[in-house]
Amino acid sequence: MKKTVSFLCAIALLALVHAPASGAEPPRRLKARVTKVYDGASFQLGGGLRSALIGVAAPAPGAPGSEQAHAHLKRLIENRTVTLEIDEKPVDGSGQTLYYVFLEEGGLVNALMVLRGLGRALVKHPNVRYRKELIEAENLARRYRRGVWGSEFDPRDPIDR
Repeated sequence: MKKTVSFLCAIALLALVHAPASGAEPPRRLKARVTKVYDGASFQLGGGLRSALIGVAAPAPGAPGSEQAHAHLKRLIENRTVTLEIDEKPVDGSGQTLYYVFLEEGGLVNALMVLRGLGRALVKHPNVRYRKELIEAENLARRYRRGVWGSEFDPRDPIDR
């Protein structure tokens, strides 16, 4: 119980988004509706644009945890309007547009997925704006043996209730 309360506190802290340093260029943001979630890290926007979460390496389809990652991302963003933020390199090698995704409540979906252990932090230059949040999320997931860092995925996860 004590571990669950500590973990919930960690989630609340990571849900807060840090403002850019003074003098830094403000982030480029836009609102869009997510119409489909393909897996634990990629999704489609209203205009049919295939997109992916920056800094999240979710389990590949068929790998342990892939179904849980897909279901959780779907629960978070499918058929919802979210705020999208790009970084320095907006498109990956396969043509997907890369975004940091924020819920209306302000939580950074990329960090939330890593915090739950539903993906690993994959910080690649030049897209490093939220590297601190992603690395902190992964460290907490490892510490509390969440998702990919545990021995198995527990369908009775208290956070899902």
